[in-house]
Amino acid sequence: MDPFRNLILEQVEVLLMKEPGRKSLYDLLKVTLPNLEEASLDNSILRAKSYKTLKLRIHPDKHNNNSRATNIFQNLESFYDTCVKKILNDRKPGSQEKKRKRGQNRPSEKSTNELVEFDVRDKWSFLHLRLKNCEAKYIPQQVAYQCMNARGAIAHCRKTQCSYKIKESCSVHNVEEVFHKNGGSRNFEDIDDIKHELMTKGPVVSTSFFLSKSFMKKCDASFCFDKSLIGKEYPLLIVGWKMTSFGEVWLVQPLARDGTSETQKVAFRQFGIDDHCIAPLSTFEDTSWQPGPYFDIHFSGTEWHTWTSVKTGITSDDLEELGNVLEEDFTKVLKAKKKFVTRSKTRHAHSRAGYLKALTWQAGEFPWCVEITFLDG
Repeated sequence: MDPFRNLILEQVEVLLMKEPGRKSLYDLLKVTLPNLEEASLDNSILRAKSYKTLKLRIHPDKHNNNSRATNIFQNLESFYDTCVKKILNDRKPGSQEKKRKRGQNRPSEKSTNELVEFDVRDKWSFLHLRLKNCEAKYIPQQVAYQCMNARGAIAHCRKTQCSYKIKESCSVHNVEEVFHKNGGSRNFEDIDDIKHELMTKGPVVSTSFFLSKSFMKKCDASFCFDKSLIGKEYPLLIVGWKMTSFGEVWLVQPLARDGTSETQKVAFRQFGIDDHCIAPLSTFEDTSWQPGPYFDIHFSGTEWHTWTSVKTGITSDDLEELGNVLEEDFTKVLKAKKKFVTRSKTRHAHSRAGYLKALTWQAGEFPWCVEITFLDG
């Protein structure tokens, strides 16, 4: 005999009188699961299990089939269904509940709602996401580095010459740990957040995708996935989304034993794909993405990434620093067109390889005028 059966029944009866929605469903399921986290409402499997637990506790059989228990039990199902429908509707782009929850729309939210497809490689055409072969045990680590390197290229505004690479001796074995060792990570609450991140900062990683047998049977390109990981979570790099005749799908770049495969599609909210998605906290703008030697100059904005050359004034101390970088007499440097890398003082990711074309003296606060021609246009 359940000693709390009457108390639970009373609580449920009161809660069923509330307006159906996320909050009321959360309160309802907590009657029998006090430690339930609200995030569980967004996971269809956890939500259904919680609901089943509640149903078992208030089933009429547990209350000698009295009419009150029967009536509450019958009303519970319709109340639950209405709550779930509202939760699913609130997850749709542009829902009023999302706007209230966030306080206001993001400036770019309208564009994410209107776009039927987006691919990070269309916006940042210099992104190169193909990799060499990768053993199954290194896939989580490689996917994390793949995401970081792509975001580094975005910060660098062009293809990078330096990158994060797998170290076989490293004890780090999952995506979160890699991100943690490199500045931390952030989670995304919902699909709108994932879309917004993709559009503004680059690829994200799904750490919750489950490589099931049923997925492999349905997938036309199952060979793109490492079959040794069937029945396990399989980290995937999400690079965009697309509307199809069957609904919206994520564009993912799976890693397999023979390297990066072609982009594949996984439907929204299927196989756990968007249950837990993360990205690095770092913008990687303080990281140098091409080898030196480096000469730092103060630049504002990113417009200079499109220039073929730059002419700017520097101090005598700066000139001395340039001499230390080049390690040769300026006359020889000018003649030989010795290569070096010019970086932004405030954002090292913003850098250009080039050579010193001219050096002249001028009166004023910055007495030396340097003209640098860039080689990586």
